[in-house]
Amino acid sequence: MHKKISSDPSSAEVVFRSVDEIGFLRVFDASDELQLYSNVYFIESSSPFNPFVTIDARQACAIESAARANPRKNIVVLFASWSEFTDSGQLHFPDIRLLSQFKNLYFRWLSLDSFAKGTPLEEVIQSERVHNHKNGAAYLSEILRLLLLYRVGGIYLDLDVVTLKPLEFSNPNFFGAETHLLAGSSVMGLQRTGYGHTFLDSCLNDFQNFDRHDDNRNGSILITYKLLLACEALIIGEIVDRGCQGRLELYPRHTFHPFDETNVHLLFNPNKLDEVREIIADSMTVHLRHQTSRQFQRAPTDGETGYTMIAQKHCPSVYVFHDGKL
Repeated sequence: MHKKISSDPSSAEVVFRSVDEIGFLRVFDASDELQLYSNVYFIESSSPFNPFVTIDARQACAIESAARANPRKNIVVLFASWSEFTDSGQLHFPDIRLLSQFKNLYFRWLSLDSFAKGTPLEEVIQSERVHNHKNGAAYLSEILRLLLLYRVGGIYLDLDVVTLKPLEFSNPNFFGAETHLLAGSSVMGLQRTGYGHTFLDSCLNDFQNFDRHDDNRNGSILITYKLLLACEALIIGEIVDRGCQGRLELYPRHTFHPFDETNVHLLFNPNKLDEVREIIADSMTVHLRHQTSRQFQRAPTDGETGYTMIAQKHCPSVYVFHDGKL
């Protein structure tokens, strides 16, 4: 079920809404009508660890691309924090007014303590175990995406995922292979009821003990482990090929993650444009892998790159706003 959108957000007429109108400082709780629907979500979770929150141009591109590709879905951007997020001065987001033209795009504050109540991770979130952990920011990011789908269901996207095609799936419970060994957590969908809820409950129960491990068992490793158990498989390729008894879908790598750390540089090389076109021909999303790719910047004298080609088509407003310097 999706909330009906009154107009096409990609229309030529641009109507800017105020910060109040787009609900930036409104808390995302049970009283929010958005929770009635199956939405597409982004989560910004650095606020608890930084005095200011920044949404950069590439992240704004990811948000715009999702709104454009899915005009009849709500796109919800959540700013997670333990303390009340009521000061817009905490946010450096030059594109927020620009993106306000999309009537299916909403911004909300996610109160961590209240959102975790009644879930397997209530004690973890309400304690200081995450905040004080050396890998706390990474753990919070991975925990929240699972907790969000556990509470409300829908589709989750990382803020470095650009959407190329409408996010429509025959099975609402899905993941994508990230490598030949791992399933990814940067693009996934799960229902808040039925098998989706059961799968998430198992994942969250494991996360209760996140700080008892020496290594950083992130979301991809946990999800891969849970998928192999649930689907009675030895490797994720088996799940891609033969499915999982109809309970969930695991898409091949090219669907959501056509690039990895070894080849993401191709997106920023003007001499590799045709190669990029071929790689993404059947992709629904492109995961930019910010940890690796933010080191690559296009020089003003460079020609078109795979990323600028994608940005011009899928986030043209942000692309123009930043003069193509993404």
